[in-house]
Amino acid sequence: MTNSDIVTANAGLIYEIMNKHFYGLEREDLFQQGAIGIIKAYKNYDNDGTVKFSTYAFKYIFGEMFQLAMQKQIKISKDYLKLYRAIETTRYSLAQKLGYIPSNEEVALFLEEDLNTIEQAIIAGSMMVSSLDKASEEDRSIYETVPQEEKITLDDKLFLQEGLEQLNEEERKIIEYRYFKDMTQSEVARVLKKKQVTVSRYEKKSIEKIRDFYAVA
Repeated sequence: MTNSDIVTANAGLIYEIMNKHFYGLEREDLFQQGAIGIIKAYKNYDNDGTVKFSTYAFKYIFGEMFQLAMQKQIKISKDYLKLYRAIETTRYSLAQKLGYIPSNEEVALFLEEDLNTIEQAIIAGSMMVSSLDKASEEDRSIYETVPQEEKITLDDKLFLQEGLEQLNEEERKIIEYRYFKDMTQSEVARVLKKKQVTVSRYEKKSIEKIRDFYAVA
């Protein structure tokens, strides 16, 4: 099959992923990224009967679209981020009870979710964690000489990432400086020309706003 034939045959899968998981981007750009992903998947797929091609291709299609979304700072579906957090929490909780790390099948059964949905959420969440981790490493080269007030976990960042769009510009800047650039409240105050107590108040208010958003989502 030619590349054009591969894309045409799998256009429905590409549209399904872009419509379900991404928003705020040009549809043509997303489709082009999905086409790149499907071609990569086709070339690497080993048809041994254990994994359907559509399941295998998801990570390639999603990955290409995700990179475009991150470049343009567009958020992926909050449902997948929330499910990823639930999966990780469940896996940890079950591991404590069972004495071993549970499989995706066991997690899916516990959460009463389809296994394919669980695996797709893991791919989506892992990509987000990897992206945030990479960003943190890049920022560290800039701020490595700056003393840190606290350590922000990747789980915290995942929680905050999707909620940023619920904030106004000033609140968003403070959260991004604090949680994604690892700046202290004093440093943020200097950058924004505000008092530290004001930054602290805005930060607390912003996090409460994000929590309220997740509570009703």
